[in-house]
Amino acid sequence: MSNRQKAAKKIGLFGCIANGIGAIIGSGIFGALPQGINSVGALVLPALIVAAIYTVANMFPNVYASSVIPTSGSFFLYSTKLMHPFFGLWMTLQGILQPALIATFAVMFAEYFVVLFPSLAGYEIPLGILMLVVFGVLAWLGNHTFASVNNLMVVVMLCAIAVYVLVGIPHIDMSRLSLRESLGGGLTLTSFSATVGLFTSTLSGAGSVSQIADDTRNPRRDIPLTLILAPTIVCVIYMLMALVTLGCMPGAEIANLADVGGQFLGSRLLTFFIVGGPICGILTSIVPVIMLSCALIQVSADHRVFPAFVAKRNRYGVSTVILIFVIGFSIFLVGTGSGFGELMTIFSFVNTACAVPTCLVPFFLRKRYPNACRHTGLKLNVPLVYVLSVFALVVSIYLAITMFLELQLLSWAIVILTVVITAIYFFIRVAYVKSKGDDLLEELRAPYAPWEEREAQCAGKK
Repeated sequence: MSNRQKAAKKIGLFGCIANGIGAIIGSGIFGALPQGINSVGALVLPALIVAAIYTVANMFPNVYASSVIPTSGSFFLYSTKLMHPFFGLWMTLQGILQPALIATFAVMFAEYFVVLFPSLAGYEIPLGILMLVVFGVLAWLGNHTFASVNNLMVVVMLCAIAVYVLVGIPHIDMSRLSLRESLGGGLTLTSFSATVGLFTSTLSGAGSVSQIADDTRNPRRDIPLTLILAPTIVCVIYMLMALVTLGCMPGAEIANLADVGGQFLGSRLLTFFIVGGPICGILTSIVPVIMLSCALIQVSADHRVFPAFVAKRNRYGVSTVILIFVIGFSIFLVGTGSGFGELMTIFSFVNTACAVPTCLVPFFLRKRYPNACRHTGLKLNVPLVYVLSVFALVVSIYLAITMFLELQLLSWAIVILTVVITAIYFFIRVAYVKSKGDDLLEELRAPYAPWEEREAQCAGKK
């Protein structure tokens, strides 16, 4: 294949942004928004504002690093190569527990699908599992195959959201937007912070694009722009959707946005909203998130954290073993009958905790690759990046502690058991590799060749 043909297969800026928006919206609006409103009421709007500020700040370490040395599986590589292999292992845990988010998509899909076909009520678990199998096959075909389909579904989804907002605005009851009742309803700082953590986790979906840098046409420009633009666009959408949802709620609590849409949308528009909005939103999210989970584990396997057979890829660049694990774990979680709230809480805690090491990346990056940092794909104010990174670090630690305290017993058990098993496995793996005459920890610490080459190239530039 010629270089021109290879370039044509890569994902451009529009594809990256569409991928990022799709990854965010599927879990953000259609799943987390009802949960957030049920938890904090009208204070969901301030919670969204706080989440938006934190999300933008939290994105900047990744924006900066992606503009210097974009890399597929960057979460693992940045943490391992720039800091310590144990930080890289923590990022691997994010990939291992990412199926909790994938399972939420299956749960939401089944929930909204049953609204369209009430006769299927009671079959939500089989529907969710079937969806995971189908999209597992699509993920097996790789990023390139899904990109064009994803772009189309994102456009349809945004049209459905526009219908919900534009038709819903005239029906808003302004009295429902009062903060007084929410403040007097026994709200605690812990529950408000947990809601902020929920929204920040759902807004961070654009980070999946940074994990497929090798599949993008101009990664040093397109990935940083996507990390900034996709969450910003979605933040505005969040606000509009929240206003309509709060102002048109049929009762004290809502199960899903279809309940709200039924108050002002006719039957045809409601069907279009459900299919084009929640269902398309979930479907645009699931493959990017599956690929993100696979990429996080894949890069660990490529660096011998897992045996060689785990790292083996098919002709589309996807490890069949890793994909089977990701889909299998997701199916297991759906099969347990776990609800959206439980699954989303697990993901949100892990996602927030894993943001801690990424906030430190800019400080190590500038020290290790000073020349590459002077020739970024996107010009950024470095002191501002440092300030935002420190702010994001402090907030990430606080939110992670708050969300851990909010976990239910089952969620604690899943998270702690996964951490313990992974840690034990890693030490066994290190000992095994050492028995073969190699030092895995030293290999993981070794400089990453593509970054060294980039630094050498930039050293000769003025």
